[in-house]
Amino acid sequence: MLEVGMSYEIKRPVTEKDTAARAASGAVEVFATPIMIAWMEEASLQLVQKELEEGLTTVGTEVNIRHLKGSLVGTKMKVVSTLKEIDRKRLVFDVAVYEEEGDVLVGEGTHTRFIIDTAKFFEKLKK
Repeated sequence: MLEVGMSYEIKRPVTEKDTAARAASGAVEVFATPIMIAWMEEASLQLVQKELEEGLTTVGTEVNIRHLKGSLVGTKMKVVSTLKEIDRKRLVFDVAVYEEEGDVLVGEGTHTRFIIDTAKFFEKLKK
């Protein structure tokens, strides 16, 4: 059952494939904003997926974040998503990414997802 306040955490290091230079979002070998957003979305998806009925999932519809600090390859990161609001099928999350050492805030914001029936979703797209 989905409840406001639920949270989910992912821990992983920044690798070379997670850099701005690799993600085509910059020219330097630091943690890329698009990768940070993807990790925030992943944590939010994982938070609710285990609570949904079979055949249901969520899709991301809005991301509003700030990337506050650069992080080098090898830095261990912690991604946290907390369910902030439930409005029928609309879910809003507070999301944040920290460097594990020192719990330094790297990025923060909100993310919105909608619960969908996967089969109905694809049928609608085909029309």
